[in-house]
Amino acid sequence: MSYDLTIRPDEKFSRSVPRDPLAAFIAQLPFVCHADRSQFVLDEKPKRWMEISLETVDADGSRIEKDGETCDTTNCIRLHIPYAFFGKRPELDYFPTAFAIADHLGWSLYDEQSGENIPRDAIASDTTQPQKPWWRFW
Repeated sequence: MSYDLTIRPDEKFSRSVPRDPLAAFIAQLPFVCHADRSQFVLDEKPKRWMEISLETVDADGSRIEKDGETCDTTNCIRLHIPYAFFGKRPELDYFPTAFAIADHLGWSLYDEQSGENIPRDAIASDTTQPQKPWWRFW
C-alpha cells in the first residue's frame, strides 16, 4: 500500500514533454536515483522513500505503455510513497521534491487519495521554530 500523487498538465493529460530532458532534470534532484529510463527513487532511508514513474497515459489516466516498452514523451508522473515511509510531515519530506518536478513543468500536483490538487502553499515555510501563542510578545 502506498500514498499516491500524480503530476499532470491537466485533468485530461493533454500535454506531454520529451522524456529524456525531464529524466535528466529529475536525476539531478537531491537524494534521487535513476532506476531505469522511466523510473526513479527518492532514496534517503530510513527517513524517506518515494518511487517516481514517468508515464504516458490516455485522457482517462490509464497507462498506454506496455511492460518493458517506453515512449519518448511523458504526460504523467506518478509518485508512490509506501506507508512505512510516509512519516508525520509529508509536506516537508516529499512535497518539495514533487513540487520541484511540477514547477519545472508548470504542471499541478494531484492527491489521488483526496481527489484534489495540492496547493503550492502546502509546504510550510518554517517549521523549525515553534509558533508563539497569539498572546505572547517575546
